[in-house]
Amino acid sequence: MGCKKCEGQGGEHEEPNRASMFPEYYKRFKYVEDTIIKLVAELLDDNLQAQDKTQEVLDSTDPAEMNMYHLNVDELDFLEVEQMRRAVSQLARKLSSRYSLRYKRAKHGGVDLRGTIRRAFVSTGGVPVELKRRKRIISRPEIVLLCDVSESVAAFSHFMLQLVYAIQFRFSYVRSFLFVDLIDEITPYFRTRNVDQAVKDALDRGKYSSGVFSDYGRVFELFARTYLPTISPRSTIIVLGDARNNHFPEYGKSFEKICGHVRRVVWLNPQPRGEWNTRDNIMGLYSRHCHEVYECSTIRQLERIMDDLI
Repeated sequence: MGCKKCEGQGGEHEEPNRASMFPEYYKRFKYVEDTIIKLVAELLDDNLQAQDKTQEVLDSTDPAEMNMYHLNVDELDFLEVEQMRRAVSQLARKLSSRYSLRYKRAKHGGVDLRGTIRRAFVSTGGVPVELKRRKRIISRPEIVLLCDVSESVAAFSHFMLQLVYAIQFRFSYVRSFLFVDLIDEITPYFRTRNVDQAVKDALDRGKYSSGVFSDYGRVFELFARTYLPTISPRSTIIVLGDARNNHFPEYGKSFEKICGHVRRVVWLNPQPRGEWNTRDNIMGLYSRHCHEVYECSTIRQLERIMDDLI
C-alpha cells in the first residue's frame, strides 16, 4: 500500500533511507558484511599460497628415488602420495607411447625382394617401381601380475597396481591377482572403474588374505591348481613380492610348474638384495625357476626394469 499522507496529493512517495532510520543496525550489518568479505579474501589467498607451497615441494623432490620397502600406504602423507601418483602416471605414459611407436614401426617387415620382382613383371614389365615388404605379425604381450599386498610391500604394490591399470589397454590382456596367504583375481575391478576406485575396491573387496602373514608356498599351490589352467602359455607372469614366507611350507614344485607353463616369469623383489635368503626369505628357492629376477623398490628401478621387459 502507498503512504496515506501522499494518497490525497496524487504524488509518489519516496522510500525512506533505511540507513538513516536504523543507523545502529545498519552499522552492524555493514560490519558483518565487510568482515565476511575480508575473511573470504584471506581464505582464498591462503589457499593460493598453500597450493603454491605444495607445488614447490612437489617440484623440488624426486619421488622416483623413494624407497618404499616396509613403507605402509597409511604412513604416506598427501604430498608423498601425489608425488608417487605423478611419477607412476609419467612412467605409464612413457611406456605406452614407447610401445605404440614400436608397434607402429614393426607393422612392416623388411623388403621382400622376390615379391617386389614378381609385382614388377606383372605391373610395369619388369621395372621395380614399388617395393613389396614382408608382412609381420606383431603379437602383443599377455601379462599376468601376482602382487603381494602384505604390510612390508603394501605401498609399492599399491602404486604398481596403478601402473598396471594405466598401461593395461596396450596389451592383449592383463590379469591381476592379489595375495597374502590366499590369492584372488581382481581384474574385473580394473575394467569398469577409474584408477582410484579400481585400486580401492580391489584392496577392500579382494579375498586374498585370511591372516596377516605372507604364505608364498600356499599361494603358488592355490594359483597352480585354480588359475593356471586358464593362463595362456604365451603369457608373461610378473611376481611382485619379497619372498618372505614366514617359515611356512615352500611348495616349490607348484612354482616350478607355474614357470614351466608360461613363456616367461619375472620376479620384482622390493627387499634389498643383500637380505635375500636370510631369516624367512626364500628367494633362492624361487629365483632358480624364474627367467629374470630384479631388486625393485623405487620408481626409478621399476622404470629401468620396464625398459627391459616392454
